Amino acid sequence: MDINWSPTQTARMPGGGIARRPLHVLVLADCSGSMKGEKIQALNFAIAQMMQHLAAWEEEQERAQILVRAIAFATEPRWHIGEALPVVHLRWVPLTVVPGGRTNMGPAFRMAASVLGKDHMPRRAFNPALLLITDGMPTDQPAEFDAGLDALMSQTAGRDALRMAVAIGRDARSEALTRFIADPKVPVLVAGKVDQIADQLRLVTLAVTGVRSWADDPDERGMPTDGLDIPV
Repeated sequence: MDINWSPTQTARMPGGGIARRPLHVLVLADCSGSMKGEKIQALNFAIAQMMQHLAAWEEEQERAQILVRAIAFATEPRWHIGEALPVVHLRWVPLTVVPGGRTNMGPAFRMAASVLGKDHMPRRAFNPALLLITDGMPTDQPAEFDAGLDALMSQTAGRDALRMAVAIGRDARSEALTRFIADPKVPVLVAGKVDQIADQLRLVTLAVTGVRSWADDPDERGMPTDGLDIPV
């Protein structure tokens, strides 16, 4: 990994052309106690595979540069990747479960909001993609969950982001995930079995890399969700 890279740096096209525009991807991964064993192993494999697919896509086009952050959350959130790293240089370090950890989402939303302000999101950046992955409903108090979600949505980049959620287990699909997405055109993706997590993250990759169809307009910052064609 290039330790001299700066999160504000943009890659220049060969010959001194227009710089690639940043596309931030932020993963919020459940590391509560219930994720132990096969779930966290399958999740780590699926995320590492997703990063490889995103890196391959970046190298095939010249418009966007994908930058990755990750939050591991349980009773408290922690930065798993705190500085935005170029996906082409990223080597995924496996997530670890917090024994007895709860599924508190509100604090994780606030942590995500802290890097979505103007200081972290350059004006020319594409709207970010936020991915929430969990195997259960939030365990924090409703007021705490609401405060965290409000903090996330109070940031323009958080409000305008492509927000997606993967529920691990049939019972993990919840109103909380629907509220996080806040877009009827984007369904909660359900991995009923651990071996389906990678399949759902492949759909996430397809949605994120949909940037290729709308990046032709240098003045267009949004990431439309129309036509994502994500199966429920």
